[in-house]
Order: sequence, then structure tokens, then C-alpha cells
Amino acid sequence: MKIKKLDHVSIATDQLEDTKKFYCNLLGLKVGHRPKLKSSGYWLYSGEEAIIHLVETGSNLDREIEFSDDKKNARSLGNTEITDLSETGMDDHIAMTVEESAGLVKHMQENDVKYWDRLIADRELYQIFVRDPNGVIIELNDYAPDLKNIDPMTIVGT
Repeated sequence: MKIKKLDHVSIATDQLEDTKKFYCNLLGLKVGHRPKLKSSGYWLYSGEEAIIHLVETGSNLDREIEFSDDKKNARSLGNTEITDLSETGMDDHIAMTVEESAGLVKHMQENDVKYWDRLIADRELYQIFVRDPNGVIIELNDYAPDLKNIDPMTIVGT
């Protein structure tokens, strides 16, 4: 078996509409076809691919999932109580490849969206980190950044 790519990410949320707006407004995803499931939610598309599945917690889920408060809050940087975005976290982030990241950063600055970014100079990789309304860290990787139009908070690998 060989893994070729990330197929999709599923996010359980009690903030369904805010989470949908976050991914659609900030990242440009579009709500698309979702099969008739027992749960409430949205499938968010990039082009023809449904890459994020949102499932409303508290709805009639397809399977019973119970999270204790400890497990629900155990994600290190995914914990909404933690505001430090200096690292990506071990198991609490979603990474996507993006293009034209300078425009995204400008949009976040103009709309007071909190983010953290860095340039990994020896790879020419520009990374932007932002939290969704559930505390999940979104890592946006631009492998061909417009170096003239970015001003990263941190530069690594020089």
C-alpha cells in the first residue's frame, strides 16, 4: 500500500455555521454535495474535491462517539485555552498546500484574523498558521511564495 495524498479531514464541531464561514471565507472553499447522512454538516470543496467534512456535534451522528472532557481538551495546541502559535503541534493540525499566500495574509490582516507565520529560507517554504473556531490549527504551506510581498514574523534556516 502507498499513500498518495490526504483525502479529506473531518471536523466535529458545535459551531457548525461559524466553522463553515471560516473555511469558506478565509480559505475559499465552497459548500458542495454531501450524501444524505444521519448527521448534520457540510462538505467543503476545493475544486472538485471535498477536502473538509464538517459534522455537527449533538446531531444524530452516524456512530456514537463520546469524548470525556479530558480527551476533548487534551490536544496540545488545539486547546483553545492556549494562544501560543509558535509550533504546529503533534496531532492537532491540518496542513494544506496553497498558492498566492501573500494575498491571504493581507486579507487576514485587514480582517483582524490572528495568525502566525514563518519562512523556512533554505527550502523557500512560507508557512501560515491560523486557528479555526474549534481550536484546530490550520497550516498553510506555500512552496513558491512571493518573497517580495511577505514579511514573516520568523525566518528559519538562514
